[in-house]
Amino acid sequence: MQKKKSFVNKIFLYQFLLTGLLLVVLGVFVISSYGILKKEISESSDTLLKIYSNEVTNNMTEMNSILRSITAQGEYLAKLKSRDENERTLASISLHNYMQNLASREDISGVLVVYDSNYNICLDAVEAGFDYGRKTYLREFTRRATVNVKILNHKWNFLNYENETYMYKIILTGRRAIAIYIRTNNLLDNTFSEDNSNRSIVLANDAGNIGKVWGNVTGDIKVGGDIGQINLKNYYLTMKKVADSQLIIYCYTSKNSILKQIHTSMKIVGFIVSIAVLFMLFILKFTRKEVAVPMQIIANDMVRIKNGEYENRIDGDFNAKEFEMLQDTTNQMIDEILGLKIQTYEKRIELQNMELKSIRLQLKPHFFLNALTTISSLSSQNKNVQIKTFIDALSKNVRYMFRAGFHTVALKEEVKHVENYFEMQELKYPGCIFYMIDLPQELSEWKIPQMLIHTFVENEYKYAVSLDETLTVLVKIRKLVYKEEEMLMIEIEDDGKGYPEEVLEYMNGIRNNNNERGTRIGLWSLKRMMELMYERNDLLILENIEPHGCRNRIYVPEKAKHEMLGIT
Repeated sequence: MQKKKSFVNKIFLYQFLLTGLLLVVLGVFVISSYGILKKEISESSDTLLKIYSNEVTNNMTEMNSILRSITAQGEYLAKLKSRDENERTLASISLHNYMQNLASREDISGVLVVYDSNYNICLDAVEAGFDYGRKTYLREFTRRATVNVKILNHKWNFLNYENETYMYKIILTGRRAIAIYIRTNNLLDNTFSEDNSNRSIVLANDAGNIGKVWGNVTGDIKVGGDIGQINLKNYYLTMKKVADSQLIIYCYTSKNSILKQIHTSMKIVGFIVSIAVLFMLFILKFTRKEVAVPMQIIANDMVRIKNGEYENRIDGDFNAKEFEMLQDTTNQMIDEILGLKIQTYEKRIELQNMELKSIRLQLKPHFFLNALTTISSLSSQNKNVQIKTFIDALSKNVRYMFRAGFHTVALKEEVKHVENYFEMQELKYPGCIFYMIDLPQELSEWKIPQMLIHTFVENEYKYAVSLDETLTVLVKIRKLVYKEEEMLMIEIEDDGKGYPEEVLEYMNGIRNNNNERGTRIGLWSLKRMMELMYERNDLLILENIEPHGCRNRIYVPEKAKHEMLGIT
């Protein structure tokens, strides 16, 4: 039969699916919105970089034009090397005036320097108000350029001096240096807008040295820093090369700024979807509290009742009236069913008692008939002394058998009774049987059903003993684990003829009892007694052994489930 699924699980499954779909919608919305906003930021950054790059390129073009104009004054520059001092002086004055005219006409925010190391001539053109100390430093830097191989020729670079950064370019020709220096603080400042405060516009050389930052200055985006040390996980990056790839302009946009770009319509849609997801989560929580938990309580209590905890009842404080009604109705039905079950169980116990009494009535007459047969046999042989001894032994057996009903006794009592029975039967079959009982002292108090070993020994005398040869009977007792339970194992073995096949099949549970001829009544009754007392049918195992004989293994649990005391 196919196992049915819980409708509560189905409800949760459908709700989870619906919640999952809403989460997917929200996820798709967030991802698509994120992509749109990221694209807008990228496009705006590209537009901003174009403006900056064009402005920087124009400035660089202008500065390069100034440098070319100075280098074009070949006559004056050549006379700076003249041996005639007057000629050098006149050329210096003319070249200086030309540089001043260039500086005033182009309105540069920096310094022009020409240095010739032949006669240590240094000329400069400086913007108005330029600090003398800074001018002196730049003149000295230009002078050192003629001998410093680390200063790159014809390339734009950055120079930091007293917390101010200059962008410069030096043209080296022999022992002459022509340089232009521009303050980066005055470069493009009019172009940057406050609306771009969430961005950092960075101007760096091709070595990665940062010369100027417009906009947002952070811990890793600052003048003098290394472009490679900026953590790109926090920014969207756009870049563009300028000045013949000698300089690079970067645009770093903080990823947190994407929230500022969210449109109102996106906010509304996102809010509605989020509310729907939260509502579905509320429905899941409500369903769990009002349906799933009560159903789980009811199911768990019913499983416990099904497993035999009949005193248990459905116990829960339910908010829904439907569950309260189900609780009351189910508990009432369980009470009625339990009452009927008790009545049925009592009838079953009564039938079992009658069956046990019947078994007892079968066992004891069987023993007495054998005893009377023995006395009759001894009488026919005129063995009066043996008859008296036999009757004394018989009286002990009778007292043992009739002092109580079908119950358990200490193992040592059963063994003592069996030894007395062997002595009694020795009078009938002198020298025909050899027996040995191995009983460990620590197992002598183990409880076993009364007449358990006796029934098997009596069966030996009835079916295996012969006056022509000696029968050996060995009784070994030990404790072991049988089917994951600690039990006493009694093994009774003889070297007689063995059991008929039908006896083995019935005793080992292969087929039902079909004992029409009335043989082996003791074994049939013993098997049924073990089933009733221990509620198990796997405690007796009988087998024949080679070349002849049989082995009986009896497993006795530590405690019987049913005993009947006081039956007479």
